[in-house]
Amino acid sequence: MRAKTHRSADTPDRAAERLEQAALRYLTRRDRSEAQVRAYLERAGAAPALVVTLLAQFRRRGYVNDAAYAVRWAEARLAQRPMGRDRLDAELSAQGFEPPTIAAALRQVYEGRIEQELAWALLQARAGIRTQAKQAALLRRHGFSEEIIQQLVGDEGS
Repeated sequence: MRAKTHRSADTPDRAAERLEQAALRYLTRRDRSEAQVRAYLERAGAAPALVVTLLAQFRRRGYVNDAAYAVRWAEARLAQRPMGRDRLDAELSAQGFEPPTIAAALRQVYEGRIEQELAWALLQARAGIRTQAKQAALLRRHGFSEEIIQQLVGDEGS
């Protein structure tokens, strides 16, 4: 008769190591916010204390840096699609960044950029939109301020 092999359950240390390795693989695929890593660890069944410990280690090692990631993400997003501060603020918030991180990223990303020029580039890219009302609606959807909309489209766009 064949001896029955019994696979013992993971020890807490082994389980923590397995979760850490899984999280590191998750981080190597692309940049992640701390909120995304936290959610990943929680879905994987990590205890709250382990989540806190791993996130602290990842921050110390530079694997998670919300401030730098928020700027990189915002820069890439603006390169793809011109948008106003309000829209970019909402998109950064949806990525799980904290308000102070978002504010700092917006300051850095819009430094040296003229938001009005971004709005103008968007209107040029959508040159088929002829009426001022539709142009204003487009700019609003892309998060440009009413002041910028008034400057570019005028009173007819309200």
